[in-house]
Amino acid sequence: ISLLKMRTLLEDLLNNRYKSLSLTIGASALVIFLLCAWLVGSHAPALNANDAALRSLVNAHRTNWGTAFFTHLTLAYNSTGTTIITGFVTLVALLGFSWRAGLQVALTVATGSWLNHYLKSLFQRPRPTNDVLMHYGGWSFPSAHVALSALTMGSLVLLILRTKWPTKYRHPLATLAVVFALLIGFSRLYVGAHFLSDVIGGWALGITVVAFFDALFHRFLPYQVRSVQRAKRRRPRPRSNRPRARRY
Repeated sequence: ISLLKMRTLLEDLLNNRYKSLSLTIGASALVIFLLCAWLVGSHAPALNANDAALRSLVNAHRTNWGTAFFTHLTLAYNSTGTTIITGFVTLVALLGFSWRAGLQVALTVATGSWLNHYLKSLFQRPRPTNDVLMHYGGWSFPSAHVALSALTMGSLVLLILRTKWPTKYRHPLATLAVVFALLIGFSRLYVGAHFLSDVIGGWALGITVVAFFDALFHRFLPYQVRSVQRAKRRRPRPRSNRPRARRY
């Protein structure tokens, strides 16, 4: 077996591994979101009690530096910040992969944002009202800031893992993106804008949408890293084994 065939086989195995992992995570996130939606929709006393208890715990451990940090961090997914972050991830997809990857990011964020807005109006869960650092209008479940962080950072993680960079770069960068999304979720609890179930619902909704569009594009509009595309275009034609005619 040639070295080129071995490399192609290894790339296919990695792509299938990430595809299977994406589908597994997406299915799990969907189950978690449906569970949160059922508990919120049924006004489960245990859920409300746990949400209130966690809010009290977070509020009791607020500090000056924590307040300064999280009140600024949570602004990352206001309207302007969301536009900038979404534009950045889309640009990474366009430059590093193809227009199909950019379209996937754009559709993922747009669809997830619309779904979040629709679900808020469907559940109409009031926001926390006591001991709030930053006041927001609208309904509480699911958290839009958290859902948008999952949509954008989830898309970025998929792009990072599919690059041809060494593992020592890909995994730390993907981890940073995940940690950023987690911090956004905690910031919504810290400033008093949401309950824990709102945050979990936002994460689950965003991850579900990311996995759905990833599977959809993998099936109908697959794409590759640009360096791989160039390598395939520049691949030399195989030489013919037929002997050349002699010139006299």
